Amino acid sequence: MAFYAKNYDLFLVSTQSFCHLCGNLNHLVDTHIITKDNEVFLRKFCPKCGESMVKISTDLAYFNQCNDYIKQPDLPEQPLTKVLRGCPYDCGVCPQHQNHPCLALFNITDECNMKCNICYYSSEPGLGNHRSMVEIEQMLATLLKTESEPDLIQVTGGEPTTHPEIIEILHYLKKSPVRHLMLNTNGIRIASDEAFVKKLKKLGGGFEVYLQFDSLSSDVLKDIRNQDMTKIRQQALAMLEKHNISTTLVSVIKKGVNEQEIPDIIEFSRAYRCVRGVVFQPVQEAGRIHAHDDFRITLSEIRQTIIKDKTNPFNSEDMIPLPCDPHKIGVGYAAKTMSVDENGKPYANLMPVTGQIPKEMITKQKGTVSFEQDRKFVKTVVETVSLDTAMGEGILRDKIKQKLFCCWPSFLTPENMGYENVYRIVIMEFSDMVNFDSTNIKRECNFMIEPNRVIPFSTYNMGIKFSQ
Repeated sequence: MAFYAKNYDLFLVSTQSFCHLCGNLNHLVDTHIITKDNEVFLRKFCPKCGESMVKISTDLAYFNQCNDYIKQPDLPEQPLTKVLRGCPYDCGVCPQHQNHPCLALFNITDECNMKCNICYYSSEPGLGNHRSMVEIEQMLATLLKTESEPDLIQVTGGEPTTHPEIIEILHYLKKSPVRHLMLNTNGIRIASDEAFVKKLKKLGGGFEVYLQFDSLSSDVLKDIRNQDMTKIRQQALAMLEKHNISTTLVSVIKKGVNEQEIPDIIEFSRAYRCVRGVVFQPVQEAGRIHAHDDFRITLSEIRQTIIKDKTNPFNSEDMIPLPCDPHKIGVGYAAKTMSVDENGKPYANLMPVTGQIPKEMITKQKGTVSFEQDRKFVKTVVETVSLDTAMGEGILRDKIKQKLFCCWPSFLTPENMGYENVYRIVIMEFSDMVNFDSTNIKRECNFMIEPNRVIPFSTYNMGIKFSQ
């Protein structure tokens, strides 16, 4: 008679991963995705180390919801590498990849004015290696082969503001076919150099600052960033608020250190008219990691913290999987109006809208960020959500209606189109050797741009030796 145990796990699907115990990046191991006690795990089978388990979700229902949100892939216009060894060894991008570069990262320097305890790129003072304009031109040309009209370019590093030609680089990329441009920064130069901030302001609409903002606690910042950045972050935000430069706060979340601050960071962000939202990123086990105990946290844990918090209006229906990469990116969008609180201080009123949009309207659309071009789609969504009635006629002009209901990258679109009325929460989880899934990695939409390749952000940081 067959033996049945109620506490045994349930097999969902097969995939491949790397064994994080022996750290062998040259060999994929057979892996099952299984569920037990409402959680989801990778169960890996390594010939050398045996069986191991890795938790990838604490919420089976949301994991299944992610599967329901998978949409028809938007492919790169042109692959740049051939399939020789198979995923992930042919990254660059190969014909098997199921997503185009929604977010293209231009790493313009290895130099940094900090040495954080957590840094996926292991940047620090003294590394130098500022990329030349010739290299950056080559990087852009390579990107345009795979994406002739890129949605979003993010200039990063190292610390990109240490590059002597940073303003020239930003203007050069802004003049390209890219729709939106971002600067990823720790805020040190912004906090102290108003002349520099004024130059950033001149970049105009379609430009945004992606500001490192992990905590409101000096002890936590010392743990993650190796120094207390509290004053610098406050000064940087004050400068960005003064010049009204669109800003996203970016928080790296380390379990046991700052996950309890997620509600506080959301609440803090609502005091600034320039802040368009918050991105939460679980620590990726890549580059320099100085951490003890179990510092890993899943996307589902961050999501649960957000929706259980009563101080923000986002509930479970408002925090949905992003259809192009649903297991790795969760999003919630809201309409935003500024008012003052009982103490006379600025405060953002938020009305979440994603929970009122039928799933089929998102998953059946062609293109990741093309929704706003479909006027029938926009009209239907506006009527469904009835924001004109709920928020007042003034908040949603026609052009805002065309921008409010698109997927994440196009949500980063100032372009003088009422972007001040948009607020979003994003949870973005990257793959590493521990949680790597060869099926899911094909949907990654964040790419590091090299002079001759475009490489998924996760595999780039893992240090895999690519073929060709």
